[in-house]
Amino acid sequence: MYTVLNNAEMLTREEIKELYDGKWIYLTNCEFTPGSKLIRGIPRVVADKQAEGVNDGIYDVYRDSERFGETYGHNLLDFDYLLKSITFLPKGGSNEADSVRV
Repeated sequence: MYTVLNNAEMLTREEIKELYDGKWIYLTNCEFTPGSKLIRGIPRVVADKQAEGVNDGIYDVYRDSERFGETYGHNLLDFDYLLKSITFLPKGGSNEADSVRV
């Protein structure tokens, strides 16, 4: 599910994380450090999945860079479902003593 925020205000990276942790946020009017780290932006869409609503055309309105500046999809989704480790087995066997754990 996604929500379009019509009256959003400029928020710092820390405020965005505090308000929207566990979500994917589409931001406009973004400011970045010289190393491309987000400083602040205006949240426009908050979603449970990355780029949710793209097929509905909800992001098309934000293509006007003169009005909305730089845009950014900020990912604060919880990735606990991902594998925590991978075991590489040597070619030709599965001797546990020879495996490499990453």
